[in-house]
Formats: sequence, C-alpha cells, structure tokens
Amino acid sequence: MEVPVIDPFELAVLADRVLQIAGEDVKMLAEVLESLDPDSRAALLDSDLLNAYQVFFYHFREVPEPLAEDRLLLHAAQESREGILVGGDEDLDVYFITRDGKPETEVREADVVLARFEGEDAYRRARAFLAGPGR
Repeated sequence: MEVPVIDPFELAVLADRVLQIAGEDVKMLAEVLESLDPDSRAALLDSDLLNAYQVFFYHFREVPEPLAEDRLLLHAAQESREGILVGGDEDLDVYFITRDGKPETEVREADVVLARFEGEDAYRRARAFLAGPGR
C-alpha cells in the first residue's frame, strides 16, 4: 500500500485536531486514528507530525519497555520506515519498522536479519524469539 499524498497543510490541520482530541493519551489517539478514513490515517502514520511511539502504540496496542519508549518518542513516525531500535540483549537487537503502512519487527545480529515478524503481534513475537530456548 503506497502512502497517499495529502496536502501538507491539510495533513497538519488534521494532525492538530487529532492531537487536541487525544491529548497525551495514546489509547485515545489510537481510537481517533482508527476512526479516520484509511488514506488520512496512512498519511499521518507515515508523517513527521506524529512520533514513532504513537505509531508503535497504534499498531501494537502495547507500551514498550521504558528505554524503547524513550527512543520512539525521539523519532518522527516516518523514521520507522528505516527501522528504530526498540530492544534486544547483549547479542541481538530488535527494530520496529513500518513497510507499506504495516508494522514489522526485525531481530538483528549486527546488520544480519535473523528473524522478521509482521502484524499486530510482531513486537510480542520478537520478544519471545529473544527469550526462546538456547538464548
């Protein structure tokens, strides 16, 4: 799904309205985003008008570990296309990524992708991979 092109001014006005309604409540923000038409929602989720934490919560409906939350708060939503480090252990890293508007997580060792998970349970599955047998 290609991200729709929406007039930047209109998108900024929409983001302002959405954020006024939701305030600091990410659960409310997810509900408001869900109520938008698919094109507007996709454009906002891939913009610099929301932060990556808001996009992470929208897709997974869970709060990540505190360090991951801090990292996500510091990045614009659109940066999730490249991947944002959200966890891991001494050997492996977990990245949050959005591809074509869909959430993914990757477990990497240096630059090598060991596992990729897609969908609303991708973050939970990546954490389970890290905690799996032999780890």
